[in-house]
Amino acid sequence: MSPVALAVSEALPVPAATESVDLQRLQDELEEVAQQAAQARAQGLGLDRAVRDPRLPALVSFHRDLRDALFVEIDEPMVGWIGELRDGVGDSPGKLQRFADALANTARGEDASARSRALAELLVFEAVRLRLCVAMWSSEDYERSGGHDDDIDAVAWAEVEAILADPQLGQHGVRPLQVMFAAACVSLFRGANARIDELRRSSQDVHDQLGVRARLRAALRELRLPEAVLLENALSNLLGEDRLELEALQAAHPLALDGMSRQAMDQRVSRGRRALGAGPGHWPRRRRPALFDLLRDRDDDDDRDHDDG
Repeated sequence: MSPVALAVSEALPVPAATESVDLQRLQDELEEVAQQAAQARAQGLGLDRAVRDPRLPALVSFHRDLRDALFVEIDEPMVGWIGELRDGVGDSPGKLQRFADALANTARGEDASARSRALAELLVFEAVRLRLCVAMWSSEDYERSGGHDDDIDAVAWAEVEAILADPQLGQHGVRPLQVMFAAACVSLFRGANARIDELRRSSQDVHDQLGVRARLRAALRELRLPEAVLLENALSNLLGEDRLELEALQAAHPLALDGMSRQAMDQRVSRGRRALGAGPGHWPRRRRPALFDLLRDRDDDDDRDHDDG
């Protein structure tokens, strides 16, 4: 078994590890993900492209499931653990930081096996990518400028790959994931500014279309995960995306739709359409916070602290 796969399972917080996660199954799935990540890297394929390559189904599913996991409603023990991380309370923040540093070291280390190194690269990439997603999705601005999730993936991988190759990464006191996130943010904002300049020469129809898509995607992120996934697919024509048959959609999003009948999915789509049209007060919102809510709140607090300073 890959040491990284074992370390990931052992790093889970106690509430998750004891109540809802089959650790052996997790380790087995990570082994398959590690194998496909190593295959992609051996072929010279960047991880931002590999996670969308249908020839690598375990990577595709892992990437998509992590995104969906941001919007899964979580129980109070997990909320408390995440609060400790956010506030720097207890031992958890230090343990997580050491784990993140160890992942970065494995990702750039020559002593690790190809599978361990590829899995570590993937986990570092996904960590940076998810934090970027939270930052970009916390308002409509990124998508109003024409920004897309593919751009986030490409920038995240470019910065991860570049910084892992930087010899200064090994210096004492350097926090690799923080450096990668900061560099990726700069790159994304630079790209957004370039698109804004181009949009000044675009027609009002283009601006209106981007505005509609941004508002709709922002609204979907406020909904319960099943409704968000179903309605995103049902309204794919407005979002400029391909529409999937419900069976394929269910297979692609097990965290959202596993075990749901065709009739139940149809009913949720119908009710969800009406609710969206009736206004925010009628939306099928989450009853408990999701990880996205907690991380977004933390970023908002950090912005306020920066402004106050």
